Amino acid sequence: MAEARKVFPMNTFVSYLKGVDKEGNKKSVVELVGYMTQAEIDEELAPFAAALAKAWIYEQHPELVKMTSGDLAAQGQNVSVAILPPDVTAEVNALFAKLSADKKTICEQAAKLEKVEKELAEKTAILKDTDTRMKAAETKVKSLEASLQSQGEKLIVASEAKVTEYIGKVDELLKMIEDVKKHGVVTVSGGGGGAAPAAGGTGTPDVGGEPSSDFGFGSDAFATDKW
Repeated sequence: MAEARKVFPMNTFVSYLKGVDKEGNKKSVVELVGYMTQAEIDEELAPFAAALAKAWIYEQHPELVKMTSGDLAAQGQNVSVAILPPDVTAEVNALFAKLSADKKTICEQAAKLEKVEKELAEKTAILKDTDTRMKAAETKVKSLEASLQSQGEKLIVASEAKVTEYIGKVDELLKMIEDVKKHGVVTVSGGGGGAAPAAGGTGTPDVGGEPSSDFGFGSDAFATDKW
């Protein structure tokens, strides 16, 4: 069973009530408040318990409110404090339970937030890498399009040159055909007629007389004036 009262150094009590040297007496103040409230507390929960315990002390000893820290320290080297009444400790324990639950929730949310931030950082890195890859792919596509366009233009130019070359050859061939027609093409008639006479001629052979039926030079090939 817990003791009804416990002795603490006066400087701890003064620090607790008047706020003197809080940092230097933080640990001993936590111990003091923990004893009075009969609760396991830490430095984070101590201020809440201390406020309730301080209210009870001032209610029981209103003269302490008017005393300065020096006046209080002059009362002696030690002070004997009692455990808070059950209704007060119950209130403190209820408050601590709520604060502990809230603290647990905050810690869980902080852990979830840390996990989400980590996942977000990973996904952000993936998105950044994807964006980099997409930009590289777009650059390659544009380069390929430019190359294909250049090659296509070259093919079109080459095709046009070929077509022009072929047209020139056809034109030359047509010209040759026209020249041949104008200067000596033999036209074969459908009725088996003879060849067309040479340009400027009369159609009469130079050999003398009609050709003999048994010799191809005519009646007298040597009787012409040209012999």
